[in-house]
Amino acid sequence: MSRASDLSLRYATELKGYGASLPDDFLTAATALESQLSAEELDAWAQSGIDLAASSLRAWEAAAEYFRASPSVAERLGPEGLKTWSIIAGALSQRSSLMAAAFLKSTPAVLESIGVHDLEAWSEQGDRLCRGNWKSIALSSLYFQVSPALLRTLPLDSVGRIVDIVDQLTERSYELATTCMETAPTIFESLPVPDREPFLRFARAVARASWADIRLYFERGPKLIEGVAPLQRARYLDLSARVTSEVGRQGFPLFSDAAQAMSSMPYDLHGGLLTFAERLSVGSPSAAMEYLKSAPFVSSRLNETQMARWAEAGANILNEEHNPEGADAYFRLESARAEDMLASLSARVELANVHQLLRMYAQALAGTAVAVQSAEALVDRNIGWVTESGATTEGDAIYLPPFVATFEDQEANFQVYKVFTTHQTGRMEFGSFVYEFGRDGIHAPNTAEGREVRAEAARVARAAEAGVEMKEAIAPATAMQRYFNMFDDRSLILGLFTIAEDTRIDARTGIEYGGIRRALRELQEHEAHHRPPIELMGMRQAYMENLLRSSLGVPDTMRWPVSLNEYLRRGIAALKVVELPDASVQDSAEVAAAIYDIALAIPNVPEGFADGKFEPVGEDMMSIAPGMPGESEGNSSSNMPGGEEMEFENPPQPEFRGDFKPELVQLMSKLKAQKDGDDGPNAPLTKEQLMELLQNSAEIEIGDWSEGDLDASLGAFLDNIEQEAQKPTGDQQPSDQTEGGDTPDGGKGDGGESDLKPEIDWFYYDEWDFRASDYRPRWTRVGERFSDEGDGEFYQETLRKYHGLVMETRRQFEMMRPESFKKIKRLEDGEELDLDLAIEFHVDKKAGVGPQARIYSRRNKVERDVAVAFLLDMSASTDEEIEKQRQKYDPNDQDDFDGDPRKYFQWLAARRAKNAIEPPKRIIDLEKESTVLIVEALEAIGDSYGIFGFSGYGRDNVEFHVIKNLDEQMSERIHRRIDKIEPIRSTRMGPAIRHTIHKLDEFDAKVKILILVSDGRPQDHGYGRDRTEKEYAVHDTKQALLEAKRKGITPFLITVDKEGHDYLKQMCDDIGYEVVDDLETLPRRLPTLYRHLASE
Repeated sequence: MSRASDLSLRYATELKGYGASLPDDFLTAATALESQLSAEELDAWAQSGIDLAASSLRAWEAAAEYFRASPSVAERLGPEGLKTWSIIAGALSQRSSLMAAAFLKSTPAVLESIGVHDLEAWSEQGDRLCRGNWKSIALSSLYFQVSPALLRTLPLDSVGRIVDIVDQLTERSYELATTCMETAPTIFESLPVPDREPFLRFARAVARASWADIRLYFERGPKLIEGVAPLQRARYLDLSARVTSEVGRQGFPLFSDAAQAMSSMPYDLHGGLLTFAERLSVGSPSAAMEYLKSAPFVSSRLNETQMARWAEAGANILNEEHNPEGADAYFRLESARAEDMLASLSARVELANVHQLLRMYAQALAGTAVAVQSAEALVDRNIGWVTESGATTEGDAIYLPPFVATFEDQEANFQVYKVFTTHQTGRMEFGSFVYEFGRDGIHAPNTAEGREVRAEAARVARAAEAGVEMKEAIAPATAMQRYFNMFDDRSLILGLFTIAEDTRIDARTGIEYGGIRRALRELQEHEAHHRPPIELMGMRQAYMENLLRSSLGVPDTMRWPVSLNEYLRRGIAALKVVELPDASVQDSAEVAAAIYDIALAIPNVPEGFADGKFEPVGEDMMSIAPGMPGESEGNSSSNMPGGEEMEFENPPQPEFRGDFKPELVQLMSKLKAQKDGDDGPNAPLTKEQLMELLQNSAEIEIGDWSEGDLDASLGAFLDNIEQEAQKPTGDQQPSDQTEGGDTPDGGKGDGGESDLKPEIDWFYYDEWDFRASDYRPRWTRVGERFSDEGDGEFYQETLRKYHGLVMETRRQFEMMRPESFKKIKRLEDGEELDLDLAIEFHVDKKAGVGPQARIYSRRNKVERDVAVAFLLDMSASTDEEIEKQRQKYDPNDQDDFDGDPRKYFQWLAARRAKNAIEPPKRIIDLEKESTVLIVEALEAIGDSYGIFGFSGYGRDNVEFHVIKNLDEQMSERIHRRIDKIEPIRSTRMGPAIRHTIHKLDEFDAKVKILILVSDGRPQDHGYGRDRTEKEYAVHDTKQALLEAKRKGITPFLITVDKEGHDYLKQMCDDIGYEVVDDLETLPRRLPTLYRHLASE
């Protein structure tokens, strides 16, 4: 009998007591070990297994794994190693048999990666995770289970660092710790070898700084770092680890955002970006990551040299000014200095920055107000325009691309904007949209009616030939539609009409607006040399491309077969007609029709099928005299090349000419005229007419609409156009506006209310970041709207309630009316002769000096010239009852309740009955009453005044309510608005003050006053680092008040917050303020304070 069999018999009974399969596992293992171990070693091994099985209730599972793994372990480690392994397993079993079983089972696979000397260290790592509870035991077991896969990708020391991370996570969430342990093998196996250690170092930093983000890091991290150049990933991860150690919970979001930003940058730039970021990280780790995040945006506007200069300016803020918050804001692009530096270095011009100049420029050209907006706003309206990067007009306003970067020079790009604006203004000013069917041109006689008859006859003939019954024709909706209906190829005639009309507009603007000629010529040259290659076009498309280049006045870019020169010559001669100074849109239509006949005879075959190659056109082609071709000249095709034709497309428009949609513009114009009743005796347009136009128009791109949805899509599109037509002229969507800018329709935001007023006008303002000592550019959005209207009875009731105070205040204010006179001297004409000046004049005359005889004087009455804006806090806190606020500050004031519990319900019933008769007064009610009294006083004295309220939530929605504008007359409507002054939400004071400054600044008055009435400190969502911070809001409000002073406006603050002294001293500095201790005295105090301010 073998030793194995003998041992099996010896322990058979004992082993069966632990598990049915255990004897078999023992015998199999002992048989395998018999040749590797001595008798004593085999006995010791067997005893270790028996001891292991007996160590706890379920230890037989560990013993089974012990027996199964032993042959493999002994083969690798030898007798001594097997003994060491047995001892380790026994020790683990004392802590948990499940953990020991996992250890034993994984050992053979683990030994492929480590040696016997690492066995104990490996076991200790797993043991460290076990804390005696079932969750920790399961986690330790999981560690041993995944160890083989982990150790194939990482050395044992690195696996130990994973254990550190997981151990740290167990203090927060065993679920998260388990997830990380489960996914770790897959994650590290997917990473390239050089990235594994840096990835792990950053993981440790994230776990320490923001444990909850470790799941996101494990899930997204490998994909995120793929966007970083392979040779730079270790640097980036190590930088991220250092940053995270410094900034804490913001570390992972910064890592994620910066990695995504770097993925959009070329790999060859990553090394330089990281070098600069590492340099920044010494002084401000967050600035380093913000620099990487902003890199794509900055690089889209600057070249490498310019970007380096921009970055150095930010580094100087950090290193020389020692202002890390300022550097953070700079690289976040939340700094006026960052934007100014970017603008000074970049050649790109943003529409938001030149919007006002271009609006005034267009107004100067047209002689009337013209709105200038971003083309994005027109596209968003979904009425047929789809290009956001080009210029266009829909007949009422000019739409320009959001930025221009055509040239490497900022001034040149601004000139491009001017050319864009000039061309679109020219379209409106010189009648591009007033085509009338059947009317003669100045130089080209009308052929439309005859052409229409022939076109209709041809359609009837084709229908008869095909045996199809002709449908009853639907009357065209517009003259342009009727014009385009004459042509079978609507796309071709639209392209030709566009070339002809744009040629006319270019010629006319060059004549009328001499100042733009040079810029227009330079842009025409640029466009001509950046056209698509003619050689790749079909013959008909090449023909149109040559006509377009001819209209740009650059003949050296034209290419055309010599054998077909006559066709080109006739087309250019026709185009010359619309360049004549007095040519009209009627001429453009006739020229386009004549060229259509020529172009239709030219097949759209490739160059290879043409009779001769495309060759440069001679200079003499441009000296052709204007002339219209005969109707028969374009019909011959006998000498035309044959072959399979290419699909025809109109050549792309030159950038400065932009989209041209005369059919749509005429339709919208007609719908508006129909709405206003200005369409004369014409019958209203029907749905059938409108649908007919939209279905056939070449101006509307419907290729993306699926056939099943075509009718529905056209119906929705038509609804949009009809809704647009219902808007009054100038009622446009807001565009990007500069700080304190005008409203998008070209009118002033503080104008009186009218039917032309949009519901909300949006304005953008900077916000002061005191830590960065810089403004956050265009950080807040203020929505100005007229206040809702309530009942005028509140106004009258307040007058009755405060009748005596109203009369007294009016008398006091009437005494402020000026009755004094001021003597004005040195006038050429006046009431009195000034003897001193007369003598001085005669002396100078004798001396030969010869001044004008300004020897009279006049006594002029001194007039008051005062404008005041009252800004009322409409935050939710103003809804507080005055009685409750009084009790908050005076605990002893308990409304006469003496504290006797037996009388409490009697006291409560009496109080409720009193409140039912006269509801408790709120802070907002006092503000409204004060407003009524000050209005009555100001009406008596005649000062100009405006009343505004503010509230909102967050920086994107600061609500600014107009109760009365500065130039608005008092009326019943304003009485009703005062009644609707109600609490809303938060108190973001800075932007509200800035918008009030903007309104006062635009109002003409010698003395300007801003009075802010509030019930507490400024506070709002995002008005500081978090909800508890108060300094940021106070500093921004203080800066806004200082801005008012710099503009010559006197600010004054009134608060009913008894704690106001705490923050008003800091916020107001040398600016006047008053804390009204007794809330109910506010109606009396406000007029008194105004008298004092207006008399200074």
